[in-house]
Amino acid sequence: MHKGFSWLASGAALVAATLAPAAQATLIDFNAPALQGLYFPGDSFSQSGFLMTQGFDAGIVDIGLGLGAAAPTNNATQFYTNVNDGDLTLTSLSGLPFSLSGFDAAFVPLLGSHAAPQVIGIVAIATTMTGGQFGTFFSLGDTSSTTTGSPFLTFSGAANFGRFTNLFSVDFFTCANTGGQLCTTPTQNNGQFALDNINATVAAPIPEPETTALMALGLMVLAAVSRRRRSR
Repeated sequence: MHKGFSWLASGAALVAATLAPAAQATLIDFNAPALQGLYFPGDSFSQSGFLMTQGFDAGIVDIGLGLGAAAPTNNATQFYTNVNDGDLTLTSLSGLPFSLSGFDAAFVPLLGSHAAPQVIGIVAIATTMTGGQFGTFFSLGDTSSTTTGSPFLTFSGAANFGRFTNLFSVDFFTCANTGGQLCTTPTQNNGQFALDNINATVAAPIPEPETTALMALGLMVLAAVSRRRRSR
């Protein structure tokens, strides 16, 4: 009897583990034709279980052709572009916490601008499910050497994104690094950026305890009946 109970208990643990849904890793690549278009403050669009909301000024989802000489290089697919010091906010459509593990970004110059040369970077400001906030600055290059489009750069790895877990939202925008001081000098509408291939993972929903217990109990009973029949 004791051995049978141990076997059933082990089976119940296995059932509970099997019932637990897996986390959903997704790639937001902006390639869906329906996403193509111009977005104004307050507008939103969604892909792969995530909602993206346009902040200040405007955003564009399209291929680089429409940006002319300012278009980022090494990307022939659709991507998101934010103009004139705007921002884009990422949240989960399900309301569940998520993690961020990487993205591609590029500086989009304001051609013909007389703004002073600056080191521009994209900032990812994370808000956790508990209300905490933190941010990371990723350099996109020196605008003094940019007269045409800049290449897309890939940012990934635990060193950059190890903290980006249990998130409620991530806000993307650009700012200047002037003399080691971040986001203190206005970018004079030169803070334009392109974004693509966002890697995010939505946390698995937690099953209701009652549901898990009932299903595990039911399978335990079936297993017990099966063992009893085999022993006859």
